[in-house]
Amino acid sequence: MTLHFFNPGLPRIATPARLAPMLALAALLSACGGGSEGVGGLQPAGAQAPSPNPSIMTTASTPPTNSTISEELAAYQFLNAERGRCGFGLLAANAPLDAAARAHADYLIVNSLNSHLEDATLFPEGFTGTDPAARVRAQGYADLGGVTDEFAFFTSSNAALPKTGIGVLGIRGLLNAPYHLNGLMSGYRDVGVAVRSREDTGKGQPGVFVQVNAAYTASAGPQRLGSSDALTYPCEGTANVNPQLSNETPNPVPGRDLRTAPLGSTVYIAVREGNRLAITRAAMTRAATGESVALRTPVTSANDPHGPCLTGCFGPHQAYVVPDAPLLPDTAYTVMLGGTNNGTAFSRSFTFSTGSGG
Repeated sequence: MTLHFFNPGLPRIATPARLAPMLALAALLSACGGGSEGVGGLQPAGAQAPSPNPSIMTTASTPPTNSTISEELAAYQFLNAERGRCGFGLLAANAPLDAAARAHADYLIVNSLNSHLEDATLFPEGFTGTDPAARVRAQGYADLGGVTDEFAFFTSSNAALPKTGIGVLGIRGLLNAPYHLNGLMSGYRDVGVAVRSREDTGKGQPGVFVQVNAAYTASAGPQRLGSSDALTYPCEGTANVNPQLSNETPNPVPGRDLRTAPLGSTVYIAVREGNRLAITRAAMTRAATGESVALRTPVTSANDPHGPCLTGCFGPHQAYVVPDAPLLPDTAYTVMLGGTNNGTAFSRSFTFSTGSGG
């Protein structure tokens, strides 16, 4: 499977999708507005500052409003399970965000596009708003404080691609791309999910879109970490992580063709927004043998090759490390991290396992 990622920090004009023929299942994954709580999300002018002490540990959630559609429910439950296990707080299903996700996925299908923007002049059919903020407001999400727009588009050599399993597959792919993992683990409170295809719209490009819109209101503010927290994804016990990253835009390693020289499994580290994170030690070993894994230099806001930018880049409270080559499938790995959170030293050690995807 080939994965293609597009990030919101570098806005793109909507253009017709051009997907090379592929014999195997392929995925184009894209995120917009993914970023830190209250800063990385797209914010309306005059939005209130985040509440100083909102709890990160949102533990109650409700099924998606379209939960009768199993793929949406599976994607929602999987994302919440991954966030909850690693301490990032749960997301509540939200009807306006479900509607926004569904409408934008349908717009992309009908007009044969892959973009976070909609153009009412060039492609008027199904238009609901130029950017993610406009679209979620149009569906009734009021008092917007921050929003992220992410999608995965799956195609295959067969014109009719069944939806079965695609919801989780899309989320899992986004969770192994640093500029998208960043958004999915940020402090949003509400979420909408859609899994749509040409069979739903009756026209347009073949394939399946997994569309996610997450947001929080200005009055509630984002979920935020505790002042001394230093959380990671993956974390202890995370399983079936994609063992390789074969495409993302912006490219985490500019100039490197990830299709022919993939990276391994991304490890994301975050502290409370407003704090400053520094990584002083990063190591990974194969759990069964102790064999060391070659890691690239940790990326923070100080050396993000695509920063600084309005949305999607890494803030001072975020970082990631990634192996320089794919990991082995179905294998356990131990990660050891050290650093400072606002000058206070911390260390983390945990074991996760890869799956066979990626």
